[in-house]
Amino acid sequence: MFSLLINTQSHAFEVGSVFSDALPNDQRGPQLVVVPNGRYLLGDHSGRGNHNERPLTAIEISRPFAMGRYEVSVTDWKHYAAATATAMPDNEGWGLSAQRPVIHVSWHQAMAYSRWLSTVTGQRYRLPTEAEWEYAARAGSTSDYWWGEQLDSPKTQPRAHCRGCATSRLIQNKSERIGQFAANAFGLYDTAGNVWEWTASRFASPYDGSEQQVASLLDKSPRVVRGGAWNSGPSYLRSSQRDMKQAQHKDYALGFRVLREMP
Repeated sequence: MFSLLINTQSHAFEVGSVFSDALPNDQRGPQLVVVPNGRYLLGDHSGRGNHNERPLTAIEISRPFAMGRYEVSVTDWKHYAAATATAMPDNEGWGLSAQRPVIHVSWHQAMAYSRWLSTVTGQRYRLPTEAEWEYAARAGSTSDYWWGEQLDSPKTQPRAHCRGCATSRLIQNKSERIGQFAANAFGLYDTAGNVWEWTASRFASPYDGSEQQVASLLDKSPRVVRGGAWNSGPSYLRSSQRDMKQAQHKDYALGFRVLREMP
């Protein structure tokens, strides 16, 4: 369904296109998928969700955007670290870490990485707002998970990586390599499980519209994280599930993916 395109100039790609931007030294930026514009209801559709997932809020995504096909990997971060003399975050000593999501990265560090991508590519990269993140993660669904109402994650073909998702014992105490489970209908991997993902938005409960805004660097409010992680129970992988972390927080189950605005 998806074909990989190399972006060599600023032009619009079709919805569903997979591409990456060129970086210095013949390197490539994170793979991206073009997500269509549209409308949806942000929040819990089942009535069983947490109080901070209500009320259902009508959201309009007025323009297509490109979303990270995967969570930003350690390899992606290495390009940034080498170019900016920035230290590599702790990888917990996990094997094959270059293929795993980068972890131990604060909100401020994720924002700095996005600004660097913008500078070296000439495109506008940033963290997705909470509203954009849920829209992309749902991929048109209204169910608890993008694939349906039940976890439905058998050992023979796990849906995602979490505690209770029936993933291999070899990875039950660590993250998994990116792209090992099925993608959602927009072609995005690991929007449920593996690592929590920073969003650009400040946390508000109940929703107050700030889920559509990029938080100020000076704002001391907690930031929204989404998607659940390898050490989360299945309920934390629901598309409407919200959690919060202080912007300076780092841990071994927290990463991010980037959004690139389309011209």
